[in-house]
Amino acid sequence: MGRILLVTIQQALRSVALTLFPLSFIALFAWSTAGSATGNTSDPIRAAIWLWLGSHLIPFEIFDLAQNSDIPSGALSYLPLGAAIFPWLAVRSGYRRASEFLDNPRGARSFVIIWYTAIAVGAAYFSQSSNIKPNLLLTPIFILFISASATIEFQSRAFDRFKLLVNLFLALLGLVAITISITLALHFEIVKSLAIVIQPGIMGGILFTVLQVLYLPNIILAGLSYLFGFGFSVGTNTQISPFEIDVNSLPAIPVLGALPTTAHPLFLLALAIPIAMIALNQRLIFKNNEGFKSRHLESLKIILPLLLTLGALSYFAGGTLLTQAMAPFGITWWHIPAIFAVSQAVILILALYIPKLVGSIRAHIGRI
Repeated sequence: MGRILLVTIQQALRSVALTLFPLSFIALFAWSTAGSATGNTSDPIRAAIWLWLGSHLIPFEIFDLAQNSDIPSGALSYLPLGAAIFPWLAVRSGYRRASEFLDNPRGARSFVIIWYTAIAVGAAYFSQSSNIKPNLLLTPIFILFISASATIEFQSRAFDRFKLLVNLFLALLGLVAITISITLALHFEIVKSLAIVIQPGIMGGILFTVLQVLYLPNIILAGLSYLFGFGFSVGTNTQISPFEIDVNSLPAIPVLGALPTTAHPLFLLALAIPIAMIALNQRLIFKNNEGFKSRHLESLKIILPLLLTLGALSYFAGGTLLTQAMAPFGITWWHIPAIFAVSQAVILILALYIPKLVGSIRAHIGRI
């Protein structure tokens, strides 16, 4: 047991260092070039810890960030989904190394997750300030979610049933990304104007560009919600969908220059895509399974994890952007899962339940 504890805490610390050290360097470099009113080196270290926690999608509470101003307290829960890949890969690397050293995957998984979560909770607690506080209640939950998913072997045969639907969904996201890229190109002048307004400087411009790249998954999911008719919001009392464009003001974020300016109801034709995806997957299920019960159970085994995953991604893809005026920002967590749930229900009713009911009625009539 002592060897397990020693190896797993070493790998947990290594996983933390893989992402925290680069962020510390970036924070120190930005602090040294931008200057500081206090000259306290604890400021960039604390900022690095906040960046590290933010990469785990942990929300922050903000109190009087701009003192002596009219800006109310707010929160930062609209965080870049793309940033989560770095701690996810770091934990995955630590788990694999611990598993190899110990030849005990179960023990390595359990203790790496426990140590990693304990370190993150401690970092969240000790990095609090009077103005910014990580959410201590959600910190262990989100850390457990990311670290546990990083220890799953997705190449096992248990995940073979999800391959078709996952590949189709990734292709759909790629199509949305291409659409957004075309929109950005068509609105290049607006995007350029927004970039000029910010004037971040050389170092700030590089970091700001990287940040926008990390937000691409959020933007792609917002584009998907738009194509499905639900749309998304960019602040209080705003709505951007194929039916209406209701925007009061926008933050100076260049990628927002690609937002549509008029209604496009024809985009609702995209609703045929999830139905086609579910139909193709259902055809594969029918091919590999015989009988009503087997097909029904296999359909549920595939669609339920997909809906949970989409719900989690959608939840993390929306939130509050610093002030209450920028809440809600992004998509609503249940919209995209609802489309796939309804599509699955329609396909099951037409392809499985109705034929089963008709067959039962015919069999009953035949016995009469």
